[in-house]
Amino acid sequence: MSKANLISDVLGEAPNRRSLLKTLGVASAALGTAAITANKLEAQQSGPTVVDVLQFALNLEYLESEFYTTATMGTTIDQVGIDITGAGGTGPTYGWNRVNFANNLVFSGEIAMQIGEDERAHVTLLRTALQAAGVTPIAKPTINLGALGIGFASLAQFLTLARIFEDIGVTAYGGAAALPFVGNSPYIGTAARILATEAQHAGNIRLQLARLNVTSPTLDGVDIPPPPSGSDFISADNVSGLTAVRTPGQVLYLAYGNAANATSGGFFPAGANGLLNTSTTSA
Repeated sequence: MSKANLISDVLGEAPNRRSLLKTLGVASAALGTAAITANKLEAQQSGPTVVDVLQFALNLEYLESEFYTTATMGTTIDQVGIDITGAGGTGPTYGWNRVNFANNLVFSGEIAMQIGEDERAHVTLLRTALQAAGVTPIAKPTINLGALGIGFASLAQFLTLARIFEDIGVTAYGGAAALPFVGNSPYIGTAARILATEAQHAGNIRLQLARLNVTSPTLDGVDIPPPPSGSDFISADNVSGLTAVRTPGQVLYLAYGNAANATSGGFFPAGANGLLNTSTTSA
């Protein structure tokens, strides 16, 4: 799927700001960052808006795209032409180095490059959608990719951190999929395609961990590590067949280094940009 197609799916049928915001509501819900219906968004003056949840999602896309780009290309996303400027102030990305993908048994290097392309496309999608709505996207916040002390020293470390990022993302998408206005939206196709992309990322990384016998930590009470640490290749409950879900606050709990009611730390040492920047308790 090309970057242009991702953007046109969201913007193509939005002739004005009001219809665009409805479109953005579906796109952001597919990212797992909304928990209220589209009809309530306009009336909820004191709470988060569609724009707020899109900005929250952009923080996470910056994080993932920086991880894959630095690990595979040895450069940051702005150095390959991705715009990172905007509201909240642009911060540096540190704690990384290029990974040696010498083991081609499971095509880790090629797969990581492809995932990086997807994540950079998601950054451009969100930024373009916000700009089309007359909103300044948040800037890339300061990112510490070495927050866990792993990720870049070896292929095993890279896969361990990639699994953390990808499984968190899938649980966020899954939480949004059950929202009524997503199912009733004419843009459900776009939401489903984004979810499918992230699910393929997660499944592929989990299989590599199992194939290469790389251990993986348990993140919180809803996490299901793959083998050899766990028994399930697929991160779904065996009874319901469904993945777990996480709220934005629960995602930030993990991103901030397992810190509740925090506004900075971990991968975002100066905090996430935008209104939704406070963690809750663990999932």
